[in-house]
Amino acid sequence: MREKLGEKLFSKMVSKRSFLKKAGAAAGVVGAYSVGAPFVHAQKRNVTLRFLNQETDPGTIKMLNQSFEEYKSKTGVTVIMDSVPSTDAFIKLSTSIRAGQPYDIGNLLFIGDILLLAESGNLVPMTPLIDEIGRKDFGPKVLFPSKGEIWDYPYDYNFATLYYRTDWLEKNKIGIPNTWDEVVKASRSFMVNKDGRPEHYGAVFPIASGGATNWLSFAWLWAENIKLLGNDWSVMIDSPETKPKMIKFLQFFRELYGTMPPSVPQAAYAEMLSLFATEKVGISTYSGRLIHHLERFAPTLADKYVLGAYPDMNGQNKAINHGTDSWMVVKTKNSDESMKFISWFVKEKLIDFYSTIILHYQPTRFSIYEDPRWFNHPLVKKHSKAVEFTKSLLTRTDIRIDAIDQQGPKVDVRGGKLFESFVMPEMLQSLVLRKTDPIACVEEAAAKMRKTIQKDT
Repeated sequence: MREKLGEKLFSKMVSKRSFLKKAGAAAGVVGAYSVGAPFVHAQKRNVTLRFLNQETDPGTIKMLNQSFEEYKSKTGVTVIMDSVPSTDAFIKLSTSIRAGQPYDIGNLLFIGDILLLAESGNLVPMTPLIDEIGRKDFGPKVLFPSKGEIWDYPYDYNFATLYYRTDWLEKNKIGIPNTWDEVVKASRSFMVNKDGRPEHYGAVFPIASGGATNWLSFAWLWAENIKLLGNDWSVMIDSPETKPKMIKFLQFFRELYGTMPPSVPQAAYAEMLSLFATEKVGISTYSGRLIHHLERFAPTLADKYVLGAYPDMNGQNKAINHGTDSWMVVKTKNSDESMKFISWFVKEKLIDFYSTIILHYQPTRFSIYEDPRWFNHPLVKKHSKAVEFTKSLLTRTDIRIDAIDQQGPKVDVRGGKLFESFVMPEMLQSLVLRKTDPIACVEEAAAKMRKTIQKDT
């Protein structure tokens, strides 16, 4: 359902931007604002801000609601929140704009989706707030100016890292895999049958047409230094240099898929957590939320994992997939007040927000890592090895950070269109469900990519 809605919405988002611009204009034109302005005028009128939130953890929701109450007591401004899963956030936010009843504030996981909204004229630049904080305080690959403006406040990294069961590796006398063949070998070794039925499988990597697959299943390509789009926005995956690597990747993925549970075609974010926590697989991939999931639902496993980067085929390079959660201000009649609320929140409540799922909400600003309220948190101390690994990704040069929506010579709307077209997940589906030859899979995907971005090149 999400896939069909996404395709339909994506088509309308791309082909009817003029309609969206009119919808945004009808909602109200944003005037000048100051991120450090006092709240005096807010107290003189009844203002209600609508906030679409994709962070559905109960602790986070509780903390946000408490912050809304505090903000109302200070300013008189009411903030009401709707919370939806990450899989639904882009569609719901976009649909609200198209319907002429836009949310005032939203948050999304992928920069490509954010730039699609900015391109259609429905976001307010957050450049003044970013500059007030200082761009140098933000880590790498987290601020993406477009048309001279920054359209979001990135509050956490979502680095997709590999998770391995350390006790299963030790039991089978296997080290952390360093090549594609070693990944397959480890995954096969984790498969155990009992009474003729699988007791657990090897690995899980999604293939469904959605953000989870785009985020979690392709960092193998970044480790191979593959670029989907070239510096001139040309499609690269079927080029003479890249096509052989793409074919080998698909051959590898097909082997790996043979070690996965039968439910993988429907797997999304939740299954990546639950299958690892219920000991159905020994290899999964996610951000730090998986550690919290273990702490909450499988505490006996909370010290039986190790993080790793995605290796290339020969053990020469490694990579992780990039994602960044961000808050955005939508262009509405309340945009000034929305910006003031976001400014207050990131200055006064950010570490309280992080503390609700502190290993998942990886800070985007270097100064946060030096704050004792952050580094003295019990879970940061308990999982110090995982924290040091993810923190090191901000400064390491030996691990490539990349993503589908960040392809091309710069991050812009074309990467977002490629992301929302789900060309890459469909390539995996063709490979493992329809048993299409890897060569044909690459050629089909290349043709779809060209059709997706041709209007902008």
